[in-house]
Amino acid sequence: MKRLILLLLLAVFGVFVYFAAFRQMIIFPLLLPLLLLIAIYYVTTSVVTRKMVEKARGEGDFFFQRCSMIVKDGTELLGGALAVTATEVVFYSRKSEKGGVKPSWSCFTSAIEGYTMKKVDDHHPGLSLSVSGESKPVLFTSREFQKNEDAFRKALGWQDEQSE
Repeated sequence: MKRLILLLLLAVFGVFVYFAAFRQMIIFPLLLPLLLLIAIYYVTTSVVTRKMVEKARGEGDFFFQRCSMIVKDGTELLGGALAVTATEVVFYSRKSEKGGVKPSWSCFTSAIEGYTMKKVDDHHPGLSLSVSGESKPVLFTSREFQKNEDAFRKALGWQDEQSE
């Protein structure tokens, strides 16, 4: 499915460029299928929903945050979602276009030494986790982490900052 979408995207883009460069035709009708194919490609390759993670985990009691994980020395974003319970932290990414998810990274909650909410690269705010045994922090990008910090701390089983 992913390859078919990419081929259709390439074909529509080729027709778009052909008409834009060589024909004096209005090209706006070709923009809609082009943008629609881009949206479909994004949804089928990156979007992970809570329902998908619940199905993979077999339970529904966890903190859920859609985000991207920064991999390969900060050069690539892997779309997915972070699931946090009192015992583990798992990042899920898309396994297939049909809605399956797979765990791409995980650790035990007890291995987390700390976290910071900060700008994790040049363009993205997010979460930086310090994990024991890892030389570099694990980085996740999402603007929503700042809003959901209390729920994140509660899911980790950590006390509130005010009561410390």
